[in-house]
Amino acid sequence: MAKPLQVFHTRDLVVTYDPEVCMNFGDCLRANRAVFDRNRPEWIDPRAADPDAIAAIAARCPSGALHAVRPNRPAERPLPSPGVSIHASPNGPIIVKGKVTLQLPTGGTEQRTGAFSLCRCGQTGNHPFCDGSHIRVGFRSPP
Repeated sequence: MAKPLQVFHTRDLVVTYDPEVCMNFGDCLRANRAVFDRNRPEWIDPRAADPDAIAAIAARCPSGALHAVRPNRPAERPLPSPGVSIHASPNGPIIVKGKVTLQLPTGGTEQRTGAFSLCRCGQTGNHPFCDGSHIRVGFRSPP
């Protein structure tokens, strides 16, 4: 069963989190614990910091799971280019950026735009997407 998109908002900012593509790298947690705290039921609190600072953190999300939108402002994260880029991160997932049709293990397809991460270690609980299991199992990239 697909995990739903999570939405957190204030009058000045809308933050979305897609748990289906998060690789649990933790950049957001380390960047601002007042805003991003997994120990709370509402783990993202967009009131806890300046909206520009939160948007900048979301723009750096390596998997593309976080997005921040400010009313009447362009998005912090650039729109995907017409091409597709694929990057094998050291000891981690494959990061895909761009507009792609992803063929799923179930035989279906899914349209994706933006950035998402694919499991490379084989241990994810959210196949084919990375859920951060590579850290738990100590996955190392081939030389």
